[in-house]
Amino acid sequence: MQPNGPSRKALLRSSEAAGALRPFAVLALDMGLFAGGSILALAVVDLWLKLLGSALITAGIVRLFLVGHDACHGSFFATKTLNHVFGRIAFLPSMTAFSLWDVGHNVAHHGFNNLKGRDQVWAPYSKEEFDRLPRRRRIMERIYRSGLGWGLYYFVELWWRKLYFATRKEIGSGRLRYKLDSALVSVGAIGWIGIVALVAYQTHQQFWLLATLAIGIPFALWNTIMGFVVFVQHTHPSIAWFQKRQEWQRTRGYLTATATVRLPLRVDRLMHCIMEHNAHHVNPRISMFALRRAQQQVQDQANGDVLSYRLNWHTYRDCVRRCKLYDYANHTWLNWRGEVTARLDPLGGVPAS
Repeated sequence: MQPNGPSRKALLRSSEAAGALRPFAVLALDMGLFAGGSILALAVVDLWLKLLGSALITAGIVRLFLVGHDACHGSFFATKTLNHVFGRIAFLPSMTAFSLWDVGHNVAHHGFNNLKGRDQVWAPYSKEEFDRLPRRRRIMERIYRSGLGWGLYYFVELWWRKLYFATRKEIGSGRLRYKLDSALVSVGAIGWIGIVALVAYQTHQQFWLLATLAIGIPFALWNTIMGFVVFVQHTHPSIAWFQKRQEWQRTRGYLTATATVRLPLRVDRLMHCIMEHNAHHVNPRISMFALRRAQQQVQDQANGDVLSYRLNWHTYRDCVRRCKLYDYANHTWLNWRGEVTARLDPLGGVPAS
């Protein structure tokens, strides 16, 4: 690990918001995508068009969530009020409580990403911890890390437990704004279901079919996409996890313990630059409109400490196969049997994958 490199302060100029016109245009486009998909799913007769509508609703949910994500970081609009108001609106289709996302994502994840005990997103168990788990919990962990369990992981471990009426046990505090934002999400969900029910009644369609196409499938796909994105951003045979805060600080975990991942078919280009993840962790207030430029700046200055790779079937299968458990003392990834699958040297930089 080189002692010099990009600091968070070095990128503060890139965090300036893009005025008002461009953010409002992006918000309107993404809301239009969600609304257009809803019209197809609810109003047309042909099943293939309804399924296309489900896909468009899913895309709208993902993109609106990323708008809310930036707003929660205070980087989408130039003012706090606009970020808080429209961030909450943008979060409604993904049923995400704004203040709960703030405490879990901005404070815990961005403050201490890949530091076990502080960052809880995809934190791997050690072999000893895994062996002590109840059988049911071990089965769930195997499903989560099977390579196809991202949606179930995000829905159960993050959304249900920490992002919707989260208890004090789960997040360490219980504030009124958490409950109010969860109630807002509930009102939005009830309104969404109500619109579906009204359309079903007026058009003589089956309510459960419309609810599945317009709400159930998109919400399930949203959980799957989000779980997958967070997994690949912070899990890789070349990415370390930490138990000691001092070690995390010395290795600049905010920079080295994440990856910029290029997705097949350039899908990452459609996701508001959220895959430019090293720069995002160097300075979370960098707007989505400046992230691509900031990521290039990070890569130019990082002295090889930045992991960036193109995801394909081989790289993904290798990641899933090797990244089951983690030996925090020796910095090695393990399989379920506790056998070493990857060795890391966080103090020596990012090893080759």
